[in-house]
Amino acid sequence: MIIVLTGAPGAGKGTQAELLAKREGYRKVSTGDALRKHVKLGTQIGKVAHSIMERGELVSDEILFKVLKEELLTSAPEDVVLLDGYPRNIDQARTLDSLGDAQRVKAVVQLEVPRAELIARLSGRRVCGGCGATYHQTENPPTRAGICDKCGGTVAQRVDDRPEAVAVRLDVYVRSTAPVVQYYREKGLVKQVSGVGELESIYKDLRGVIGAL
Repeated sequence: MIIVLTGAPGAGKGTQAELLAKREGYRKVSTGDALRKHVKLGTQIGKVAHSIMERGELVSDEILFKVLKEELLTSAPEDVVLLDGYPRNIDQARTLDSLGDAQRVKAVVQLEVPRAELIARLSGRRVCGGCGATYHQTENPPTRAGICDKCGGTVAQRVDDRPEAVAVRLDVYVRSTAPVVQYYREKGLVKQVSGVGELESIYKDLRGVIGAL
């Protein structure tokens, strides 16, 4: 069965999906990760996607769905598949429904985090320009300010993590994803879990909701 894990940028869905996959044996499927894999391997889909991205354009819903279908081909009907980052719009949600009963969306689990908390989380993020390691100004700072613990590179705030940029990203998320959540709510599939609190506590709540399905 497919579980769509959704939430605003900074809600922690990626972290929780990784934990659930590692500890519970669920399969985490990210269309972004799968697309990058195709590009790296130089598959036909990867070559097409790479040329699109080089032009600075967005990969079409059609290509994303092809990538997703390939990922799901290796999943057994009894597997619990966590979809991270898909669907992002109504058209993608409707196309996902076309997979039929063999790959039916069982639930949409939404991590709820207040907007002010999301801005604080994202604007506090710092990234190493050398190796890409991620830190947080208050929750997980590097040992030496501005210096990466892993490679010694410079740790700084990305332009899109500045508070004003974060606010724009959240507005875009609400406009694009709110209709998707409503689409599934009308089907009675939406489950909400608070994304505020200790990581382990949120994990237990998510595990309980998914385990009860």
